[in-house]
Amino acid sequence: TPPPGFKPPLPPASTPTPLPNFAPAIQIKNVNAAPASATPPSWGVSAQSAGAPESVQNNTVRDTSKLGADYKIEEGTLPRIATGREVMMQGFNWESHKFDWYKLVGDRAQEISDIGVTQIWLPPCTDSLAPEGYLPRDLSSLNSKYGDEQGLRGLIGTLRSKNILPVLDAVLNHRCATHRGAGEKWNKWEGCGFMDWGEWAVTNTQPDFAGQGGGATGDEFHGAPNIDHRNDKVQDSICKWMTWMMDDVGFGGVRFDFSKGYGGEFAGQYTRACMPEFAVGEYWDTLNYGEGLEYDQDDHRQRIVNWIDETGGIATAFDFTTKGILQEACGKSEFWRLVDKKGRAPGVIGLWPGRAVTFLDNHDTGSTQSHWPFPSNKVGMGYAYILTHPGTPSVFWDHYFDWGDDLKKQIAGLLKTRDDAGIHSRSKLEIVAATDNLYAAHVGDRLAVKLGGDWAPSGAGWEKAVSGDGWCVWIKN
Repeated sequence: TPPPGFKPPLPPASTPTPLPNFAPAIQIKNVNAAPASATPPSWGVSAQSAGAPESVQNNTVRDTSKLGADYKIEEGTLPRIATGREVMMQGFNWESHKFDWYKLVGDRAQEISDIGVTQIWLPPCTDSLAPEGYLPRDLSSLNSKYGDEQGLRGLIGTLRSKNILPVLDAVLNHRCATHRGAGEKWNKWEGCGFMDWGEWAVTNTQPDFAGQGGGATGDEFHGAPNIDHRNDKVQDSICKWMTWMMDDVGFGGVRFDFSKGYGGEFAGQYTRACMPEFAVGEYWDTLNYGEGLEYDQDDHRQRIVNWIDETGGIATAFDFTTKGILQEACGKSEFWRLVDKKGRAPGVIGLWPGRAVTFLDNHDTGSTQSHWPFPSNKVGMGYAYILTHPGTPSVFWDHYFDWGDDLKKQIAGLLKTRDDAGIHSRSKLEIVAATDNLYAAHVGDRLAVKLGGDWAPSGAGWEKAVSGDGWCVWIKN
């Protein structure tokens, strides 16, 4: 969901923002509610050499011998954040509700698994006033324009059989009412089981909905009642709903929509209530603009890191900073943008790569909405960056399935190279060049990438793995 009135504004005057303190800002009061030490879903025969806990060394699926000697499982967070070997796919676009979508995704599940995708973000699956699902109404009903409850449960079963984690799109900032309530406004929910609410659940900042709850804890979403997440009954029922979606319906991950609308501490609370394998928030904030996109986006990425910190570090966040900088760099051959003042990547992946989910486009920025699209002739180059770099990359459905065989082969080749080179969300990054017309970097111990001008890695053993218009990736054997 785009931020309200999304347009690049003139940047306010501000003092430099210090680098983040990675200690969680939220103290977990109940020790038993803290995440246990992570146990990866599966490990290969070489797990011991990669530092896997003894309890999981006997599991077999993926060979970890390709991972660098510095690879470690992060302790005290969700399992798939801890292992850092995930690849997400956004499994829909803005028009998907017009099709028998659950069947379509199920039919392609094997191909999605074969290219190395480990989790798929599914569209909002509950009853909604809008067909796309982003004006949810009866959260107890799993019948949507994408398909009915039976189809959803069947798809989830299919995905899990292919070792793909189904990710829930949790639209919790706002909710359209089922009935008129206090003041004859739309602020009452009936027939929704434990999700029946009244005007007490609506923030008091929207006269059109006569909410009698507390004040907002984030940005207001216009056009629907905004939920008061400070209310104990709201918290309890959302925690119960999230647990139902994971334990009964079968989702394994969660994506929080419009995370700017309510405090990150609540996303952290809801995550701990259901303990998924992965969690990510959509903290979409406008980048810093003057006459054009400014070079220094430190305060922008810091705001995303602050939200992650508010969750207690239990969630990741989409790296909107990287998206904005990368599309400017690729579209205008301004590759000097791809390094910050300290020699790091300029997005969230330069500060906290283990909590950054990188992407080029989604149903809002691209698709038929195209609020902020990546340059169409540079999409292959964009994937050459995010699929080789630290962070958890996300592939957009349209780009893989609808943009032609050439791009599909490039994405598949990049995913294979990422896996072969043992790249993970916390891989080390050495930026070799970032000039007007060239970006070059070494990632991990065995991968090199260049965007733009002439460059190739020096030394023996390098082989070209995959390439496209203006970019190339090498792997060292």
